[in-house]
Amino acid sequence: MNLNYHIQISGLVQGVGFRPFIYRLAKSLDINGRVSNTNAGVSIDVYCSSEQANDFYSKIILQAPVNAIIQSHCIKVVALTPYTDFQISQSKSDSQPTLLLTPDISICKKCKTDFNDVNSSRYHYSFSSCCDCGPRYSIINKLPYDRVNTSMHEHAMCPTCQNEYNDTSNRRYYSQTDSCSICAIPMHLYQTKDQCQSSSPEVILNRIQNYLYEGKILAVKSTGGYLLMCDATKKETITRLRKLKHRPSKPFAILYPSIESIEKDVILTKQEAEALESNIAPIVLCQLKPKTDSGLCTELIAPKLSKLGVMLASNALLLSISTKINKPLIATSANLSGSPIIYKDSEALDELFDVADFVLTYDRDIVVPQDDSVIQFTKNNQQIILRRSRGLAPNYFPNPLVDIEINILAMGAELKGSFALTSNQHLYVSQFLGDQGTIESQESFRNTLQHISTLLKYKAELVLVDKHPNYAISKFGEDFAQNKGLDLIKIQHHKAHFASVLLENNKIETEKPILGFIWDGTGFGDDEQIWGGEVMIYDNSEINRITHLEYFPHLLGDKMSKEPRISALSLLSKIPHHQDEIKKHFNEVEWKYYSQLQLNSQSLQSSSMGRFLDAIACLLDIVCVSTYEGEAAMLLESLAAQSKNRSKAFYKLPYFDHIIHYETMLTELIQDKHNGMPISDISYKVFFSLVQMIKNISIELNISEIAFSGGVFQNGVLVELIIDEMKDTHQLYFHKQLSANDECIAFGQLAYHSIIKQSKTDQYVFSNSR
Repeated sequence: MNLNYHIQISGLVQGVGFRPFIYRLAKSLDINGRVSNTNAGVSIDVYCSSEQANDFYSKIILQAPVNAIIQSHCIKVVALTPYTDFQISQSKSDSQPTLLLTPDISICKKCKTDFNDVNSSRYHYSFSSCCDCGPRYSIINKLPYDRVNTSMHEHAMCPTCQNEYNDTSNRRYYSQTDSCSICAIPMHLYQTKDQCQSSSPEVILNRIQNYLYEGKILAVKSTGGYLLMCDATKKETITRLRKLKHRPSKPFAILYPSIESIEKDVILTKQEAEALESNIAPIVLCQLKPKTDSGLCTELIAPKLSKLGVMLASNALLLSISTKINKPLIATSANLSGSPIIYKDSEALDELFDVADFVLTYDRDIVVPQDDSVIQFTKNNQQIILRRSRGLAPNYFPNPLVDIEINILAMGAELKGSFALTSNQHLYVSQFLGDQGTIESQESFRNTLQHISTLLKYKAELVLVDKHPNYAISKFGEDFAQNKGLDLIKIQHHKAHFASVLLENNKIETEKPILGFIWDGTGFGDDEQIWGGEVMIYDNSEINRITHLEYFPHLLGDKMSKEPRISALSLLSKIPHHQDEIKKHFNEVEWKYYSQLQLNSQSLQSSSMGRFLDAIACLLDIVCVSTYEGEAAMLLESLAAQSKNRSKAFYKLPYFDHIIHYETMLTELIQDKHNGMPISDISYKVFFSLVQMIKNISIELNISEIAFSGGVFQNGVLVELIIDEMKDTHQLYFHKQLSANDECIAFGQLAYHSIIKQSKTDQYVFSNSR
């Protein structure tokens, strides 16, 4: 006997070819009914026997499209409505969305095949996509995911594409982003703001090829925003780009036409190759070869670094350009220093001619800007996410906070900004939104929050912010809560870090104590000092700080984070007889002023491991004034990776009186330098010493489970050593889906709030905004 069955599928099921998959499956099983997108996911109604329904239901779950994530599913008998065929019905959007948001998906292998097929209408077409790939999150205006709700709605399909769209046997059946060279998305190459040189795709790509060969700099609109591109083998062009972009030494990412071309310049592991060719297509940091074969100007692209950020084309436009020139190309975010990536055509034409010789636009709006995601792998295959953005954001799955019944908005931190929110048993973590110290970044933060709120019809019921009194993003959260009449909770920065890595590893409800090493550059502490070299313990649903790096004067605010020489001077205040080691890095007036400043016993104090490593970089004459954020740590890591003498010797970092004391380590390090030990070996010894300190503290406290968070743990050498030295004796927890830097703070604020709800003690600051 036939009955009507309703099947509901929730999760990442829109924009991944789910409806065409359901249609074909139903037809193959001779089942009648209908399928549609709704704000709850995918809704399916069928009229068939119980045996057919169970077979159909089982195959849906087991054979779902490759990019789909099924979060929940159910089947039930409903009122009788016989169907005589199977159809894809009009989408419904009357309810509040309860589904995951589909990220942008890198161009798939089949679309690459079409791109290279001279008989295809998508031969060398710059916007080829299908049900399995293409822009999603960056172009959607509202849910459900249908063409009319995206920035593709202005572009009508030609008869060929319409036939493919209606052809159930075609892989572009119901592909919402479909277009081809006949109904192409218009492109425009500008020579000046008011002068469009060409709108012919063939002419544009030929001219781009010539311009790149000639050493020109191009601004090119990509999936999430504009990129600045130039020939990575031309020294004069790269030097000019650095000068115009005010970026003297920060490394550039390189776009290659193929995996084979990448292997000419870097040592590529299987894991790295798989990441590059994945549907995320991130930038991957890979080990440079001693001698590159492509003519790459490595000394200008990644000065003094042993790793290179490499990438493959994530979309057909970049594939068109990279295969046309068939050379490595610099592909770096088009933005002004400290500002978010430019993504609006009008802004690109107004601002980018200060850097670029030509600007390439196209007539499909970017709704949500995103940088490329960046990852690296240690030699023992630990993945480290350095930036979580295109292809990864904004979902977090599975949701470890599914029991939270109210909508909570977590605002995150000032640097490496991102926000997180819970909504209808789903968890979303925004893409990387940059340093929130600039007006432009704050505007981008607000726009992204508004966009996701609109998509989800989201209304926050509680707001979480960082405890720092001067963070612009915390002030925004406070104003938001006050204007909405919501309660506000302030959460300490490093406790959020610790809670974040605990939740990522599902250790919130653990019965054993877990040690947390939370190391970064800065965070406002519970004692109103600057924390950053913290050791914490999680036990009985409580987080407590048990020790930290010995305090040293925190001088000159943000200037200290930009000038390792100031950190070195501050740390050497404990051992003043060694201060002459760094005197050469100051002029006479600076030396007199700064020396007097660090003697002020009333100054703010810091325990920052980030500043500690900066100081070491200065002591070793690696860098005394940074030209970009994290430069000192990156150069120190790069030198350590090049060490030839990886002995088991280490510097002493004694732990007593609840303090980690560093004077002995600095004295021994200076002695090694005077004795002529290679700087690379000293750098390696620094990180090995930190690992020994971690091990010693865990042994003394008799705790075998350890979690790590904070920007310092983006250091590949340090993470690799921790794993190699401790994996056999300790249970180690690192971040998995999130970056260890401040991008994880918003997630950690949600995690900490969850912990406190289980605890009998009140460990956070609570204020009623109403």
